[in-house]
Amino acid sequence: MTGFTVAPDEIDIEVKDDSLATYQFGSRVAKHHFYNKCGIYPFHQTKRKPGHYRINIGCLEGIDPTSLPFDVFDGASL
Repeated sequence: MTGFTVAPDEIDIEVKDDSLATYQFGSRVAKHHFYNKCGIYPFHQTKRKPGHYRINIGCLEGIDPTSLPFDVFDGASL
């Protein structure tokens, strides 16, 4: 996921049919969107900045995510 958020007016989301589903954890503030046919998780609306998005860089055309600097998030140690 991107380390930065994208405002709603800076992103264009096109959904065909009913292929996009949403999962919400306990507080239901963050919205995790995924394709219900293959399970790919392209973006989510954040809890820290509601209504804004973080994007799965691996889903963007023309970008090689392995060529970008990255940090490993160790969620198990939270």
